[in-house]
This record gives sequence, C-alpha cells and structure tokens, in this order.
Amino acid sequence: MNRSRPRLKNGVDLQLQSAFSDGNWPVVIRLAEKRARSLNDPYYEVRLSVCRLALIVKTCAESQVDDPSAKYTAVAAVSQFVKDGTVIKDVDALDLLEWATLDLTEEDDFLETLGPLRVRAVKAAPKDKHAASRCLESCLIHWDLTSAQQIAAVLDRSFPQERHFMFWNIAITYMLSTSPQATEDKKKLYGMLAFKQIERAAQAAEQAASSGDGTQPPARSVQKEEEILLLYEITETHGTHQDFEKLVSSPVFGPLPLFRQGRKELFLRVIARHRRDSNWGAIYRLCNDCLSEKDADGKPNLLASDYHVWEEFIYSASQIKVADETAVETVQGLLLQLIKSPNLRPIYRRNVLLARVSATFQLISDETDDSVDGKASSTRLRELTRYIEDQANSPACFDDIKPFVEKLDRSGMDHLAQDFMPQLCEKRESEGDAEARQARLLSLKVRYLMATCPLSYSSVPDEAAARTRCFTSIWQDGLEFYKDIATKSADTLSVDPQLPPELALLVAFCSIKLANTDPNGSLASIPASSRRHLFHAILLLEYQLSFSPKNSQLLLVLVQLHLLLGSAPRSRQLWDELGVKRTIMDSLAPLFYDRLSLASPALLSPSENWGWQLMDMLTSHFSYSLKLRMPRRLVDAFESESYSSVLEIPKYIHSLRTSATRAISLVEETRSERVLGAPTWELFSDPRFTEVSDDTQLKETIDYGSFPSWDYSASPPVYARLRLGPPPSNRRAHLGLLAEAFHDVLGYKPPTAYKVAMASSTPDQVFVIESLSRIGNSFNKFLSGPSSDLMPAEAVYYDVIGLLSTLVPLCAGSGRSPAFEAAFGQLVDAVTAGLEALRAQIPYYGGLGVEEVVNLFSSMHTVGVYRETASGVALATRWILDFNERARERDRSGQSNLPKEVTARVKGLHAAAEAALGEGRGWVTGLKAHIRGDDFQGRFKSWVFEDAEALRDVAYEDIVPGLVANMRENVAGWQQVKWE
Repeated sequence: MNRSRPRLKNGVDLQLQSAFSDGNWPVVIRLAEKRARSLNDPYYEVRLSVCRLALIVKTCAESQVDDPSAKYTAVAAVSQFVKDGTVIKDVDALDLLEWATLDLTEEDDFLETLGPLRVRAVKAAPKDKHAASRCLESCLIHWDLTSAQQIAAVLDRSFPQERHFMFWNIAITYMLSTSPQATEDKKKLYGMLAFKQIERAAQAAEQAASSGDGTQPPARSVQKEEEILLLYEITETHGTHQDFEKLVSSPVFGPLPLFRQGRKELFLRVIARHRRDSNWGAIYRLCNDCLSEKDADGKPNLLASDYHVWEEFIYSASQIKVADETAVETVQGLLLQLIKSPNLRPIYRRNVLLARVSATFQLISDETDDSVDGKASSTRLRELTRYIEDQANSPACFDDIKPFVEKLDRSGMDHLAQDFMPQLCEKRESEGDAEARQARLLSLKVRYLMATCPLSYSSVPDEAAARTRCFTSIWQDGLEFYKDIATKSADTLSVDPQLPPELALLVAFCSIKLANTDPNGSLASIPASSRRHLFHAILLLEYQLSFSPKNSQLLLVLVQLHLLLGSAPRSRQLWDELGVKRTIMDSLAPLFYDRLSLASPALLSPSENWGWQLMDMLTSHFSYSLKLRMPRRLVDAFESESYSSVLEIPKYIHSLRTSATRAISLVEETRSERVLGAPTWELFSDPRFTEVSDDTQLKETIDYGSFPSWDYSASPPVYARLRLGPPPSNRRAHLGLLAEAFHDVLGYKPPTAYKVAMASSTPDQVFVIESLSRIGNSFNKFLSGPSSDLMPAEAVYYDVIGLLSTLVPLCAGSGRSPAFEAAFGQLVDAVTAGLEALRAQIPYYGGLGVEEVVNLFSSMHTVGVYRETASGVALATRWILDFNERARERDRSGQSNLPKEVTARVKGLHAAAEAALGEGRGWVTGLKAHIRGDDFQGRFKSWVFEDAEALRDVAYEDIVPGLVANMRENVAGWQQVKWE
C-alpha cells in the first residue's frame, strides 16, 4: 500500500491491534471474525442483506493478502454497501474500507462508492461534528466535491453558531459550480446557491454597519478579509455586472473603504477586473483616490504608491485624456506633490521618479528625441536622463529604464549611448570606485540593449557586419572592465555579489551573439569556428563562478552552455549546485532534463546511484505532490479559513497533473533506461501516461525569471538561443509519450522464465496490432503543427515512428491488393527517406581536427535521435518479418504470407536500420579514440584561445582541461548505449 496504514479505533484489544500493525493478515482475519461473533460490534460486523454479513476488519485484512480471489473482497463489499443503501455510521470503519480499496480502484471510483457512504454516515449522525469533519476531509482529499458539498451543508445546518462552517459550505458549493463533476444545469444551480448565500451574509454585515449604533455584525455575516475576497470571487463568476458594481461601491466592501483600513489586496483585484473590462475611467478614479489618501497627520498615505499602481493610473489616464482634459494635469500634480513630500523613503522616491518618466512617455507627445549641443531636447528624454542620474547607483536601474529606452527613436538612443552615458561615467569617477563601476556597467548594458535593437541597423548596408562590430566592441570593453576589477581590486570578484557576475554574463552574452549574429538564428547548426565564441563564454563564466559559486544566473547559463556543447557531465554538477527545490522543479526542470536522455543518456543511468538520484529529483516531485487527488494542505487552508488558498490549490494541482514537464519526466526516464539497455516496461501502468489522453492539454510551465533580460524585448532572449531545441509544448509532449509507447509495445521482452516468446501467441499479436493502430491514430493528431515546436531531427523521428505505427498493422492485415502495395511502397519510401535525412543532419566525422570533434560533440542529441529512429525501424521490421514467418508456418499455401517483393523490401529496410546503428556505434568509438591523451587537450586549448588572447588574462587556462575531461566522460557514457 502506498498510503500509511490506519490505526484501529480505541477499544480494540491489544492482540488484534498488534497483528494489524505488524501486517499479519491471516491472524487479523481470524481474530476479527472471532470478535465479530462474540461482540456483535458493527465495527467488525455489518449487515449487507437479510442473511449475509461482512466483517470490515476481516475484509480489509483480506485485501492485503496475495490471494487474488480475496484481494478484492473489500472492493466488492464497498460496492455492495452502496448498492444496498447500507449506512455505516462508524467512521473508523469507513477509514479502514478507504485504506483497503483505494489502491485497487480508480481514483474516480471514490465519487460513486466511498463518497456516498461518507455522506450517509454524516446524515445519519448530523450532530457528530468530529465524524462529519473527518468525512469532509476525506471527500476533499479525494476531490469528491458532490459529497463534500452535502457534508458541508449538513455541518452548516447542524452547527449554525460556528460561522466557519457556513463559509466552508459556500466555498465548496462555489467550487462545485465550476467543476466538471457537476452537469451544466447543476453548475447554474450551485452557482446561484453560493451567490445567494454569500450575498445574504454580505447584506447582514452592511445592515449592521448602516445602523450606526456601533453594534457588532452578526456571526453569519461577511467580516474577514478572506471572506470578502471569496465574496468578490463568487460575485465576479456568478453575479451580473450590476452586482459587481454595487459591490465595488459598497461602503463596507468597496476597495476604497478597505484600503483605508490598510487592506490593499482587494484594491489590486478590482483594478485587474476593470482592466479586463477596459473600464479605464474606473481604474483612473480608483487609483487617484488611493494615491491621494492622507494619514491622520495630513501626510500622504503611501500604501498604494508602488510602481504597478502608478502604471495603472498613468495608462488609464492616457486612455481617457481626450474625454477628460484634466487627467494629465491630475497625474502630474499628484506626482509633483508626492516627490516634494518630506522624509520620502528611497523606495517611494524611486517609484515616484519612475512614474514621472512613465507619465512623460505616455501622456506627453514629443516629435523627436533630438539633442542640442549634447543635451536632450525632448521632455521624455530629459526626464529619462534625470532618472538615470538619480538612480544610476541602483543595480535595478537598467531594468527600470529598459522599457523606455526601447521607445526612443534612433537619435534619442544615440544621445543616450554616445553623449549622456559617457558623461555620467566620467562624473561617477570622482564619486568613488563603487559608483564608477556601477555606472560603467550600466553604460555597457545600455549599449548591449541598443546592439540588440533592430532600429540600430535601420540604415546600415551590411547588418551582419555591423552587429559583429557592435558586439565585438562591447565584448572588448567589457573584458577590459572585468580585467581592471580583477587586477586592481581582485577581492571585488568575490565580495560584490552582483556587479562582477553581471559583467561576466554581459561579456558572455556578447560571445553568444558573436557565435551567430542573426537575432533569430539558431546556435545548433553554426560551424565549429563560431562555436569557439561559446567556449569563450564558458571560460569567463566558469572563472567568475569560482568566486560566486552560488550565483543562480551563472549556474543556469552554464548549464545550458555545457549541454549545448557536449560537456553535459559538467551540467549535472552545476545543476546539483543550483539545489532546485522540489516545489519549483516543475517550472525549472526543463532547463536541464529536457532532451537529456538523448544528449547524454548515461547521466540518467538507473544502474548508477547518482543517475538514479538525478532522475528521482524530478519524478519524486510529481509522485509526492500527486499522491492523492488533492494535498492535505487543502484541508489546512479550510481550517485556517484561507479561502484564497482553498480556490488556488485545486487550480495548481490540475496544472501540475497536466504539466508538460510531468510528461517529459516520463519520456526522459523510460528513454534513458531503454537506450542503456535496462528498460522497466512500466510505461502503460504509469499514471504519467495513463492520465493523459489525446484531448489532454499539457501546459508548458518554465520559469525564466532567473535569467538576465537585457536584450531588446522583440528579439529572442539569450536563454532561448542556448536551448538544445524548442521548449516543451503540448504537441511535443504528446509525441514523446506516443513514441515511448511504440518502443514499449514492440521492444518488450518477456522474463526468461516465460518460455513462450510473447509475440508468438495470437492474443499478443492482436495486442501489438491494436496498440500500434491506436498509437498511429494518435500520431496523426499531433504530427501536423508548427515547425517551431520541434527540432528538425525530432520532426523526422516522430514522422518515421508515426509511419511505422501504420506500417506494422498494414503488413499484419489479411488483405493483399494493389492498394496495399501502393500504400506499403509509400510508407517504406518515406521511412527510408527519414533515415537518410537524419544521417544528413549529422556532421561527417572523418578527420582528427578539433573543429570536427567539436561539431560532432555538439550534434550528440541528433546522433541520439538517429539511434532512436534506427532502433524503431529495426523493431518494426523485425516484428513484421517474424509475423510473416509464423503466418507461413501456419498456412503452407502462402495465401496469408506477404509477397516476396514486400518481404524483400522489409528486409532491406531492416538492414538499413542495422547499418545505421552500426554507424552510430562507430562514431562513438572513433570519438573516444580522438580525444584521448594530452595531444587533443593541447590542440583544443590552442583552438579555443585563438583570436582571444585577452581571455588568458581573466580566465584560468586550467578550465580547459576540465572541459576536455567532461567531453571524455560524456563519450564514456555514450559507450554504455545499446546499439542493437
């Protein structure tokens, strides 16, 4: 059992309790039957019908034994209880039945069996609060909202003085109204019921407040902030527009009265709703009221003065300024008033100053951003430069100004980069080293941003050459800056946690851009001479990492670079250093695990302890979080009356169940096991596979927040260019699962104790044919789609596996006709073409040069795809030939055999697949031979530092031997791959 074993209820004698705790089920069965006869206790004995008894403890014990006929006794008993309308009042007995049956039934069976039994128990004893609460908890954990709603309603009626039961009832009724567990008619009914219940509770609070006598609101009224948020949630979903507007204008529940009480969350929620409705006037008025609030001393109440609110205020003003001519003046006046406030804290000063910049960009129209005598002439450019001068010492300054710099025209950008920033750096030189370094870094970031902006090359004849000059210049200046820090104040590299890592990343980003100056270009197909720039990035980042070993930005970029260049074992070490927590594994795991089983399969080897641990880091997150339909923290949220969490937790769990990362975790796990020759053949029983249908929309959830965002917003970010391929998507996740199902069906080998080959029996042949037919039909739904979802090699691979899923059932069919021969010929031609197309994508390895080795290392994922494709072809063709041979043995007339020419083509395709596998094995063997010894290491070092001597001054040459060592380890791992 996966769930913990429950304790028997108090009063059970020690002998039975001990046997139950020890799992001594034969003794439990015997003792429980004896107790039932002697004590006549319904805990042991439950009347099923007039003449038939079931012993619950005995029944549950029987569910634990190995006897198949006894194992499902508890399941049968529960079904009979439901059918007969039996009421089991003993909640401990229900807990036992739940424990005994849930591993033997589908999750959704709870809604038809144990859920209704829980409801009957509560209705039979409505005043037993403890028992009812336990039943409610069980129904919530197993996500039986229908039963939970009935139990919550009973609790509310039975204990009207306990107000939290009323809100539990309202919250569960509301969740049921938005759940697929209810029909459309019932959804409307439950929605109206929840709305009327909470509306009545809100009216009670408003009536008490309007009386003016200071009386406390009645117990069954909306009072706490979480209850008010629930009120808004239900009103937005089931109320009318008038209901929502009435709520917003309420003197008790309106956002402004609550804001005056120090409650800001509702204020932000109402703004979000108005934005969805494009109700800019309402946003403007609400923001103006809250930003204008003053405290008891007449000073501004700055609770609302964060930049998000200012942005909403300014944008809404820009939308209504034509209709309301005073809007612009109101915004400007309020900004001026606040900036003059005495003792303004730095965080509020920054928000107001940045809001001034935003207001000039959105509310004031200037023709151009020209400069006159080296000084800005436009209002918005002057306001922007004032902000930079004031906030240049802040590490957040660049992120603040980036959206505005992007809105400048060409002349404005030129003034900022060529006039203002150099002057600022010169001025900061006199203020101290720290200020000077911060300004210098800011200047480099601004130059980098402009270098990634298409506007910078609008009138340049040779854009590629211009981009190269720009990034080379920034790379040289940044490297010189880094060298100054390293030589003049080396302690800064380790003492300052922000500037040196960011400077190293900026220089590395320039190297990445120089590897391929096309802003939309891929780094996967660049020549080896360009890959040298990527190694330059690794050298500098690895050097800085020695001073900043826990810097997440450095670690994440290095993880991607090492995966891209074929030194994946180093990526594993860096991933360990990141220490990604289980709670964020879903959103960060694709950065490392995605495609890892083909880029470096040995890293996930189940036969190695570190490989098993690496995979377990990912899979345990899902198995732990999804062990039950809902986590127990949902019950905790109810008990703490946190209704926002109550509504959010189910959404989070649904998102986790349908996460593309979850599907990819299964693909990577099963594929690495299979590629290394240790498959577990558990795909078809794994919930990550069984819970996914063709209609399931798998969601991409990747958190890129830890990566610097210094590129022009319309250009692909650096992390997107460093990936091995496109990010996870619904389509690719489905295709990956289907491909693994294909290999699982055809590659299964029975245990050695199973004497008859699996594929030799008719039922097993039918299973293979029907399974592949279903897989082929599913493939047809996902093969068509945007090319941006897949790498070129992956697109070919999935096409081939889809074709093979059609070819096998076709060849196993009984009909032989011209139509068959035409379809067969087209399928074989397409599969052959797919193999050839994949071979063409792999760089020919015929020499000893460093660049040839680097090219092949960077193509190991494509080599893995080639191996997978060839393996799939070999499996399919071998099964067809074996099936045909068995058909020939059964029918000597030859009527059921494949034609000789068809058999010959199948054999030819099989030979081509075997040859491809042999060629792949040869590449790995040759690669190992060429990178052994110090000769390659010396040649590789010379190649890396060619045209980059400046790097020798700021990066250890000792990093190169580590790179080579990781390449050798990767090749050693590839030698474990099975090529048969």
